[in-house]
Amino acid sequence: MSQVALAKKIGMSQGVVNNYCTGKREPTLDVLVSICRALNESADYLLDLED
Repeated sequence: MSQVALAKKIGMSQGVVNNYCTGKREPTLDVLVSICRALNESADYLLDLED
């Protein structure tokens, strides 16, 4: 999924999503939940806590 598409799904700008992807910013817990739902992935997977 593109950053633009993800941004639209979670109601944020592409610039903010880019900052999350590049490590310049970290999402709040609420935003992380929104990202998980948008990507249909667990937080553990996105945070590299599960195999």
